[in-house]
Amino acid sequence: MKKLACLCALMMLFGASVVWAAEGEYIVRGDKVYRVQDGKERLLEDEVVFRAETDAGKWAWVLVDPELSEGVKGSESGVYFFRGEEDAPASFLPMKNAGECMMEFSPSGEKLLICCGDEARQDLGYYVLDDAGKGWVRKASFVSAGHAFWVDPHRFVFTAIDTEKGPRTKAGDDWWCSPSLYDTLEKELTVIIKATSTKNYFIGGCDDEGGSLDINESSVKNPKDWGNENKIKYKELTVPIPAAG
Repeated sequence: MKKLACLCALMMLFGASVVWAAEGEYIVRGDKVYRVQDGKERLLEDEVVFRAETDAGKWAWVLVDPELSEGVKGSESGVYFFRGEEDAPASFLPMKNAGECMMEFSPSGEKLLICCGDEARQDLGYYVLDDAGKGWVRKASFVSAGHAFWVDPHRFVFTAIDTEKGPRTKAGDDWWCSPSLYDTLEKELTVIIKATSTKNYFIGGCDDEGGSLDINESSVKNPKDWGNENKIKYKELTVPIPAAG
């Protein structure tokens, strides 16, 4: 009993210094990220804690990319997830170039969108929470441009890239882009505005409460003009979000 009392006293006195995580694992406290090295918690100044509040509770995550940060060298590139008020470790999702990823939780907190890549072209993955309620299972994949948005608990919108048509120019950074909606219950993709040889469309914002999307339209008179910035015209549109089926 004396040993137990001494241990409790030490825990109260040194709290944050007592390390329970395994070597190389990550710990989140508030807006700080720590890594266990040589049996001690070491603060990683360059790492950021991202957070989301959902119907399933609070989520936190850290994007670990050894190519971008010295402090995480030796770790596998990916996303470390934490749950609840105490930021309890939940799971790890391997992800190449994790530092370039953007995450969007559904309102329920049981579905997740991950966009990885640059603004012009990204890999968009749709994930659902596993049976244990900690990790994620990939259910669908898309190629997109820019951000993806949840419009309700089961549907999301994004700017879909038509990879079969290839880039519009030799530079390879202008794609056929069409704002689209994916229904995770019906497993159905709906094109909201379809790109043409002279018009491209990009989702600039989403007002899910107002039921509308901000669309940026770019157009040319001749398909050969896409490579000439001076011949491209721009317009902003507002279109309704398709009603749920």
